[in-house]
Amino acid sequence: MNRRDALLALLALGAGCGVAGAQSGPARLAYIGSGTAAGGAWILADLRDGLRENGLAEGRDYILDSFWSDGHYDRFPGLLVSALARKPALILVGTIASARAAQQATKTIPIVMLGLNDPVGSSLIANLSRPGGNTTGTATMNDDRAVKLVEFIREALPGAKRLAVLINPLNASNRPIFQSVQKAASKAGMTADAFEAATPEAIGGAFNAMSKTRPDALVTGFDSMLAEQRAKIIELGLARRIPVFSAINSYAEAGALVTFGISTKHPIVKQSAVYVRKLLAGARPADLPVEQPTNFELLINLRTARALGLKIPPSFLNRADRLIE
Repeated sequence: MNRRDALLALLALGAGCGVAGAQSGPARLAYIGSGTAAGGAWILADLRDGLRENGLAEGRDYILDSFWSDGHYDRFPGLLVSALARKPALILVGTIASARAAQQATKTIPIVMLGLNDPVGSSLIANLSRPGGNTTGTATMNDDRAVKLVEFIREALPGAKRLAVLINPLNASNRPIFQSVQKAASKAGMTADAFEAATPEAIGGAFNAMSKTRPDALVTGFDSMLAEQRAKIIELGLARRIPVFSAINSYAEAGALVTFGISTKHPIVKQSAVYVRKLLAGARPADLPVEQPTNFELLINLRTARALGLKIPPSFLNRADRLIE
């Protein structure tokens, strides 16, 4: 199905779909995934945990369907066609492109964001306190933490002069985030260059281009597809001796040198389950404020530091919430 046919089908399906309360039996939930079923399994696990903690039992209260783009964001309209055909009560989305595809598909079915970057700046909602429309959920604050990563690069690598920033050009938030990093880097006496990868297959080419600039550090972690490809990103970074700094803490476990991400004690996907419970109970998404995380953790991977021959200043090590040995 091409993009035009998918959009036409979406309009037809969306016009015929009602709100959550229009169906009997367990509510059908549709999750639109950015990556693969295997790579995104943790998202569904966290979501199920959150739903259980909110008193919702799978099979009794809900049925969860998942649809995966395999890292190709142009597939979202077609996935929405498949999702709407099952008449979901709610649509759950994990990136801006899938949220926009869902908004184009329906104006009545509630859409729950599972930790999206800057939903106001991306024009998904009117504002955080009263989002309006049929979209609500949780946001990441990645745009704020991207600037903090520049500060951490300066502390961890005092001699750093040039930064590379890996972004997905199909993610509407990534270019503004890069511009924030670039501005912060300039103030810190560094330069920053953007390198784009719109699909998993494009990541290798981005690193080939990056190697020509010989960056002192790589900043990434602002896109769902790239997050799923973190093992590949870390491997390519280590091979080229480029330390990786990320806004997602799972990068540290994969081998990133430094991450500053949402606390694992307050997982954002589980938090999003609260919205599912409230919406299934009859709340209006327009009236549910979008929540942002308040707890973050600084992780430093000492194994990676040793592999790259880096000596991290003790003053910076002392700031870490956790050191990965």
